Amino acid sequence: MNKVARVVYLDESDTLIVAEEGSDMRHIGRVAICRGYLPGSRETVSFLSGAGQEAGCVAAARDYVFTGGWKERGRVFVNRLTDGAAVGVFEPGPTVGGIENTGWIDILTGTSAFQRQDGEYLVFVEEDYRAKVLLYRWKP
Repeated sequence: MNKVARVVYLDESDTLIVAEEGSDMRHIGRVAICRGYLPGSRETVSFLSGAGQEAGCVAAARDYVFTGGWKERGRVFVNRLTDGAAVGVFEPGPTVGGIENTGWIDILTGTSAFQRQDGEYLVFVEEDYRAKVLLYRWKP
């Protein structure tokens, strides 16, 4: 990596997630995942966000990495931590007016993620176009 843009560390699984800087400091490029970091592992898997060149933020919880982008209008892309494979995309639904009534994820820490005890994931997305925060609930 040339420049590190974002870092997420999952203590419970000793997993380090590092996103390199993309076209500028607001964007991220390749996301690298290193499991077993503290004992010295440096083997990584990596992926590019589904947001492409517009990717800007990264969050992780338990088994998944969540990325969002500047012009993605509330979309969040999901990748597996084990191999970096794309799993799917969360999109704003009719409850919040759909994609056309959703703004950009335009801050560096625009997403956060958490896994509940029942296995459900909660992914929060900053979205202030119409003064709201999006919440995606997902149970794989």
